[in-house]
Amino acid sequence: MIKAVFIDMDDTLIVNQVLYEKAQAVFSGYMHNFGITEEELDNVFGQIDRENFKTLGYSRERMPSSFEKTLQHFIPDADAEMIATVRGFAEKIFTTVARVKPDVEDAFALLSDHFPIYLVTQGDRTVQENRVQHLPFKDLFAGIHIVDKKDTAVYSNLLQKYGLTAEETVMIGDSLKSDILPSVAVGMHAIWIEAHNSSLEAIPDNSRDHAHKYGSLLEAAVHLVIHGTPERELHPVIAARKQIAPKKSL
Repeated sequence: MIKAVFIDMDDTLIVNQVLYEKAQAVFSGYMHNFGITEEELDNVFGQIDRENFKTLGYSRERMPSSFEKTLQHFIPDADAEMIATVRGFAEKIFTTVARVKPDVEDAFALLSDHFPIYLVTQGDRTVQENRVQHLPFKDLFAGIHIVDKKDTAVYSNLLQKYGLTAEETVMIGDSLKSDILPSVAVGMHAIWIEAHNSSLEAIPDNSRDHAHKYGSLLEAAVHLVIHGTPERELHPVIAARKQIAPKKSL
């Protein structure tokens, strides 16, 4: 039976990837003024951003740097004002308040009535702390952890910190690469909420076989509360006897 829930933030609780895509669309429109086609821009930007990711990862500097380097690729003599303009397009990603995904507030309220919930999110600390502060349910987290990278060491350390075994915990997230595979590797259960991700998060298709897939966080929350496990394949007699547990006393 599940005793604790670990959960991702970006594109699991809030809409994140679309902010990057909006910034790229604005950048593309700006570069179109200089005769650069969307296809040309996407090809060069993609190569530059992948290279930047190797050293800058999910830091706040990566996207502004990628926009600047792409600008200079096409316009080597770009002046300071042009550079500031394109970097500003990228910076808006991090200053815009990301909206909470549909049904997430209901799902979170349901889960928090029955399990302690620990946030595990990666990225720039200042950006992520600001995003957490805008979550309407931020005070319901049992713990908040902002990390540079989600790997097996992170999940193992969190289990040890809270005195939990892997078998009694579940990780919920949208990224197979960051949320699912490393948590499963340490023995945790995993729920995959499929979302529109960055290509940088892409991994082999068979990776999804390691997680229980749900169409929404609310669907997953209802199942967890009723059955106490993310597994869908319950014996019919056992499943019929399962009832929603009473709420925790405050």
